Amino acid sequence: MTLLENRGMVRSMPDLSASGLSFNSGPTRPARLASGMLSEADSTWPMQPLESPHQKLQRGLKERTRGAPFEQVASAPLRLRKIRTTEILHSSLDEPLSTYKSLEPVRPGWPAYWRRYHLCHGIRVKDQDSIVVEAKDLHVKTKKGLLRDSSGYVTYSESHRRKVEIDVKFLAEIVNGGIPGGGHAWTPGKLEHVFKERTGRPGSWVDYEVPMKHFLTLFPKTFEQFGADLQFVRLRHMLRPTVMDRTEDAMSRLACARERGFIEPHPHIEGTVGLHNEDLREMFEGIDECRPGSPNLADIKGNLRAKTADIGDLRNNRMKSCFKAHSAMRPTTCPG
Repeated sequence: MTLLENRGMVRSMPDLSASGLSFNSGPTRPARLASGMLSEADSTWPMQPLESPHQKLQRGLKERTRGAPFEQVASAPLRLRKIRTTEILHSSLDEPLSTYKSLEPVRPGWPAYWRRYHLCHGIRVKDQDSIVVEAKDLHVKTKKGLLRDSSGYVTYSESHRRKVEIDVKFLAEIVNGGIPGGGHAWTPGKLEHVFKERTGRPGSWVDYEVPMKHFLTLFPKTFEQFGADLQFVRLRHMLRPTVMDRTEDAMSRLACARERGFIEPHPHIEGTVGLHNEDLREMFEGIDECRPGSPNLADIKGNLRAKTADIGDLRNNRMKSCFKAHSAMRPTTCPG
């Protein structure tokens, strides 16, 4: 401090951890003296703002083109765990979370699997906002019929699911009513406009950047889209103007669409191929004509899956839902 006191810099030294400022990495002191930027009697240094990680996050949340503010990928208890040493209290936790407890998502499909105390994981706390379910995206043929199976697991946010459920109920009520202007049928654009007029909010599909047409596709038992390029929408069951689909299944479809780029309204049946895929038609023609390099029918039955065109908006949506295949998961073993 003696050297700094002799140079008159003690009062001008900032607290970098508190102010978020840093010294300017410009020309050196002799160069600034020569250019007149800093005199011998002046004891201040030119400062420039340096963004802290929190300031960068706030700026990233603010700078957006549409929809609601960007959200964190991890849940709130998981984020608080990295910055706190005391017990964490949150609305999604059924008990306080501390350093010696492990945080786990809720698995409603396995009611007898979860135990509060585990030999390997210790005391476990459930995060009520993170839900893990099986995808249920396959139909396997058996001797007694079709068996619904899964190719992986889906993790989604319970708060986002509730928002979607509320919005879908409003949409079903609007479609059940009369069409404004005496039109032939509802269109996704008109339905979105009327929803915003009656509720005063844009809707969860706008907040999380899911196209309206594909948002309605997530509920195949409730809404039916018809016409060229699916330009009209109506209720599939006019006598039951309610939501017929489970919102949990809709979140699973959206999670699989983020991974695959298209929405499958119904589970895929192994061994079946859709007629809308031009690539598969060419492949079958190559098999019929015995072209070199054509796969066997057994390979097609076991590996190929009917696909539609890849939709980029489905991969880039901001809804908290993701899919992870069984093959990508590492087996966890408990020692002893």
